[in-house]
Parts: sequence; C-alpha cells; structure tokens
Amino acid sequence: MRNEGDVNLKKRVLNAVFFVGIFMSFSCGINDLVLGLGILSVVMTFACGVITVGLYAAFRKGVNYERISLIVAIFLSFAFFPAMWFITGGSYRSIPYFIIINAGIIALLLSGWKRKLIVGLYLICIGIIMVIEYRMPGMAADYDSRLTRSIDLSFGLFMCLFSVVVLTAVLIDGYSDELNKSNQYYAVLEERNREIEAKNRMLEKSNEELKKAKEEADKLNKLLNEEKQNLQILSITDDITGTYNRRYIVSYLNNELAASRQKEEKLTVALIDIDNFKTINDKYGHLYGDYVIEKISKTILGNLRQNDIVGRFGGDEFLIILPCTDKEEGHAIMERVRKKILEIKWDKDMVVTISGGVREVKNDELENLLNELDRMLYSAKNKSKNLIECNEIC
Repeated sequence: MRNEGDVNLKKRVLNAVFFVGIFMSFSCGINDLVLGLGILSVVMTFACGVITVGLYAAFRKGVNYERISLIVAIFLSFAFFPAMWFITGGSYRSIPYFIIINAGIIALLLSGWKRKLIVGLYLICIGIIMVIEYRMPGMAADYDSRLTRSIDLSFGLFMCLFSVVVLTAVLIDGYSDELNKSNQYYAVLEERNREIEAKNRMLEKSNEELKKAKEEADKLNKLLNEEKQNLQILSITDDITGTYNRRYIVSYLNNELAASRQKEEKLTVALIDIDNFKTINDKYGHLYGDYVIEKISKTILGNLRQNDIVGRFGGDEFLIILPCTDKEEGHAIMERVRKKILEIKWDKDMVVTISGGVREVKNDELENLLNELDRMLYSAKNKSKNLIECNEIC
C-alpha cells in the first residue's frame, strides 16, 4: 500500500510543476512577442502553455499521477524543448536555462526505473541537439540586436531562478509538512506505546496478584484437605491409644464379615482386655492407667501384621481383626502379643497381663460374634487370666 504522505507530496510537486510550466509558457510567449523573436516561437510557447493547461485539467479530474507525470516529462523532454532549441536560437539564447530546469522537473516527477530511463534518453537527446547545432549552426535562429539578446537572456534567467525557487520551496515545504505529520504521528504512537506499557505493567501486576492469590488459595485448599484428613482421622481414632475407636472398628468388622462371606475368605477376630485393670487404676490412678493402656496398644500394634486392624473396643478392651487368617494362625499371633506384653517392664515391679478370645468366623453375624468373643474373654479370665481362649482346640 502506497504511503499517503508520499502521494500528497507528489501531488503538491506536480501542482507546482504545472503552475511553473503554465506561467513560464505564457510569460515566455509574451516576452517573445514583445521582443519580436518570431511568430513560430510565440506560437510554440503559447501552444505549450495550452497543452500544459489541458494536462493540468486532466490531472485535476483524477487521472493517474504516474501517467500524467510521464506524459509531461516526455512532452517537455522530447518535443517542446528540442523544438524550442532550434526555434529560439539554441545555445546562443536562453533555452539552455530551461533545459536545466526540465532536468530537475524530470527528477521531481518520476521515480525508479522511469526516472533513470527518461533522464538517460534526455541526456542523449540534448547531446544529439548540441552535435546538430555544432555541425549545422545556421539551423538556430539569431537575435536582431544585443539589447534583444540581453533582455531575452535576463528574462530567461529570471524565469529559471523563479522556477527553481518555487519548485524547491514546494518540495521543502511539503517535506516539512510531512515531517511534522510524521513527528505528530510518532508522538501519538509514543503516547500510545506508553499507555500500552502502563497497561501491560498493570496487567503483569494483576497477573502476579492473581498468581499469588492462586498460590494462597492452593495453600488454603491444601491446609483444608490436610485438616479434613486430620479431622477424618480424629473421627475414627482413639485419642489415648492411637488405635481405631469403637464406632469405626465395629463398622470395619461388619464390612469384613460381609466381604469374607462374599469372597469365601477366612477371617479371624480377637477380643482382649487387660487383667486387673481396675486395680491398676485404683492403686496408681487413672493417668497411670491411661499410660498402661497406651503402652499396651503400642505393643499390640508392633506385633501384628501389616493388614491386621486393631481398635479400642471399651475401656481396656481391644478388638483385633485378622483378615485371611484361620484360627490356628490367629491364636499364634495373639499368643505372641500376650507374651510380648508379659515381657514389658513396669514401675514398682508391676506385672501386666492380658486375656482374650480368638474366633475364626464361620457364618457369624456381628452381634453373635461379639457376644461369643465376650464370652470367651470372660472364660479366659475365669480360668487363670493371662490366657488366650480359642473357639475350638487350636
């Protein structure tokens, strides 16, 4: 897409060229008429003015700038000035001044390869004309007197100087106007760039704040999830022993009963409690009793398998679930737990033992199973304590 400022500048230059051309044509025609330099010179000069007016009218109606410029350059370079060279006296008169002005007009009107082509051909044309004049000097007209020659040369020089001033002023003023517009556009662009930079900084700040807010939200979510998990763990954990509480261990046992029936897998359950625990509480206090329960629970946990589950069933009672285990293996595990508890060293040479019952589940319902385990627990206590009963001979 062509630059708008460049197009406007070219139009201003072309307007100036037309103005100079029309003014020079009619002025030179009048000058030639007054000085009596020949009717042909007067007619040719006025004809050039008329043609220039016609081209200017076409230009004003919107005819293509490039086409008009090329027509003007070709007409002046290869028709009008070569003819005027011989009509007005060649190099002996004022025509060389206009030849120089025409070269400047070509440079202003044309560009690119067209300028190079027309200027090259124009130089060749002028060279040919000068050779012709040198070889046939009589072809060029002469002045009638020295005064006429002086007036014509002075007028021609004045017109050329005037043309140079007008064209240069238009070119410089047009360039200055376009430069001012460019500076204004640049200033506006700079201001918009500053606004964009300011908005970008605000956006970056907002993004940073959003990022921080997201990080804070993620942290809060993580804390909430951790807190939720902690609350969930607390809701199913006994606070003294660290094992599962009664509600959870009973619910878990009920699910294990259903799963063992569905999968036809073995399942063994044990119920134990601490022998003479009431005596320990009465003699040493409830705080020490809690300490005993806590240590007993850690010993139980430390001697069970990874998949075994233990929970505090009552005050000093523990319900232990042994998945995929028959009664013999279950009894052996609980015997190991009993012996480990018996080996614990307590203050004041106190001895703590446990008693319990181990039952391999058949088709027991939860309530019946718990009742049977409770019965076996009391059977062990009634026999001798420090004993693990089995539902059948193990």
